[in-house]
Amino acid sequence: MHSLADDDPGQIGPYRITALLGSGGMGRVYLGFDRDDHPAAVKVVKAEYAYDPDFRERFARELSSAQRVHGPGIPRVYAADTSGERPWLATAYVKGPSLQHLIEQTGPLPEPSAVYLARAIAQALTGVHAQGLAHRDLKPANTMVSAEGPQVIDFGIARAAEDGHQGDGSTLAGTPGYMAPEASRGEQAGPPADVFALGGILVWALTGSGPFGDGHPSSVLYRAENLDPELDRVPPQLRPLAAACLDKDPARRPTAAQALQALGGPVTPTTAAEQWLPPHAAAAVARVAAEYDRVRTLSGNGSKSRGLLVAGAATVALCLVAGFGYWAVADPSAPAEETQTAGEEDEAPQRDQCDPTEHLADEYTEAASDTPTVPSSTDRIFSQFSNDGSVLAVSGNRGVALWDWENGEELALIEANIPHSAGVPEFSPNDCELAWATEEGAQVYSLETGEHTVHAEGRELRELAFSPDGSVLTVADNGFDSEGGTYDIDLETGDTVQVHGDGTSMVSLVYAADGEHLAGIDLLDQLRVWDAESGEVVFSHDGLAQLDIGSGLAMPGGGEVIVATPDGPVHYDFLTDDGGGYIFEPDEDDDEEAYGAELVEFAHNPHQNRIYTVRADPEEAEDGGRYSYLHIWDWDHTQEHENEEDVEEEVEPESESLGLGMAVHPEGEVVSGTDLDAGQILIMSPDDLAEIDRLG
Repeated sequence: MHSLADDDPGQIGPYRITALLGSGGMGRVYLGFDRDDHPAAVKVVKAEYAYDPDFRERFARELSSAQRVHGPGIPRVYAADTSGERPWLATAYVKGPSLQHLIEQTGPLPEPSAVYLARAIAQALTGVHAQGLAHRDLKPANTMVSAEGPQVIDFGIARAAEDGHQGDGSTLAGTPGYMAPEASRGEQAGPPADVFALGGILVWALTGSGPFGDGHPSSVLYRAENLDPELDRVPPQLRPLAAACLDKDPARRPTAAQALQALGGPVTPTTAAEQWLPPHAAAAVARVAAEYDRVRTLSGNGSKSRGLLVAGAATVALCLVAGFGYWAVADPSAPAEETQTAGEEDEAPQRDQCDPTEHLADEYTEAASDTPTVPSSTDRIFSQFSNDGSVLAVSGNRGVALWDWENGEELALIEANIPHSAGVPEFSPNDCELAWATEEGAQVYSLETGEHTVHAEGRELRELAFSPDGSVLTVADNGFDSEGGTYDIDLETGDTVQVHGDGTSMVSLVYAADGEHLAGIDLLDQLRVWDAESGEVVFSHDGLAQLDIGSGLAMPGGGEVIVATPDGPVHYDFLTDDGGGYIFEPDEDDDEEAYGAELVEFAHNPHQNRIYTVRADPEEAEDGGRYSYLHIWDWDHTQEHENEEDVEEEVEPESESLGLGMAVHPEGEVVSGTDLDAGQILIMSPDDLAEIDRLG
């Protein structure tokens, strides 16, 4: 909770406003008291919605449905005004956190508590469905946890805002992971979709994870539509019910009433959180209730409280805001500005970390195309994700385009003549700069100011890499003289500050995530791993055949390096005595054609311990053939070499020219690649490289 700002209202309808609970994508949420001093959560719609007559119509329609919903475990809608200058509604105030935040703070619930929770939700849904209504966006964020038991909020109100963004079919109402497949396909979603969400909530409560994992919403939606739910951590006796609720076919799911009976029937109302929650979870509920009591007392039992300083932990305030999650966009990965709490709205951004979707020079944004456009007239197209994952940089011979890949929007274009020999553009760790190596030096562009700096000007560079702390730029110099080799450039002074020993010019460079080691492959097919601080070689391996690809290296961490060779990626543990060595290649007996094909591209997904490879038949490639062998390797790097178990899956490519320029999202959410025939960038699922979207 937070004190009221000068422009916050003191009165909304019959409610005296005493504190700000938070704000979201649709409006601001206040704590109010009526004439009888009864509390309510009062939500006021943003002006941008208030001036939209279509929104008002939808809002009134959804509100009418919400006001019909009543029964155990459902906070009532007290009052509303859909025709005033700023539409608002007031609902019962629930003194407790959302299930989303409770689990995030205190961990999964024990089985008896999770079953009680699911019974209460199923009981609420049974009553709602009997009235001919459905929730349509059930999820942990709009399931409140109170001393009286679970409370289900938001019966369709969010649809009033979301429906306004569906004119092009780009936005669906619902939350990935809890949205039934029929809803994500745009079909009519009714009571069976609520049962699907019930199964997801049960899994979340028991495990702390959604039934279809985490990641980019498109990836989660794909899994929900095509893959089985992840139920290994669900107690065996509850798996059949969870699986039935999460069935892809709505006709095969149980009804809410059937799920309720399977769970043990209607619940007995409680009066204390300790009656159904473990002690640590009950304490979290009590903290929220205590914060409310403190605010009510400090506000003079309902007196106007502008300037009132309300003490309390930030996590408690966040719980209170989360209780009204339907004021935020349904995407759980929504940008911070749509889910920020009060008090954060006016904070200045951290200037040492750039937002590559916002901190862009005018000359770059003005050069952007209306839709994502690959800036290339050749087949040399590469993509790279920003370190925060929000932007995909796509490079070609005419420059580098920056795309908001989630929304299909081109944000900026750095117009530059990029030769075919140039390295792949790399983001600085703080996402403020973009750099690539050329035969005329290291080209460094400030995304925010548009400033262009050339380091090692006039030098023939093959590759570069930012150190993880962003202080130096390490370059591979093809000069073969006293200034050649591999060395670090201080980005503030432009001085050479470190030369990495025993290294000629590299064709690939990569840092370990912790910044302690640097690896490279040189023109003589030698692998070198250096201590980044001292520049001394700590591991080497000779005789590696090189690839003509953007990056032939990956460093998962923990003393590991993966090197691309024509036979396949080879793994080394350079901290062991002999360095080990393990090659990822198809089995000749199982896949003779792929076994004979050569590796042309690979990418590493550290978040899922996966390696993606693209192989081509060398004879077909010489004749203009395309890349037709895709493989995914799941591998646990913590095992000793003799105990390693690799799982190889051949993937049927949707495009015969798919492969070059693969990049993995920094959180492993998606994989990007290039369709050379179409000249487009593909956004693919990290699970099976299935196409999610294509841009360009």
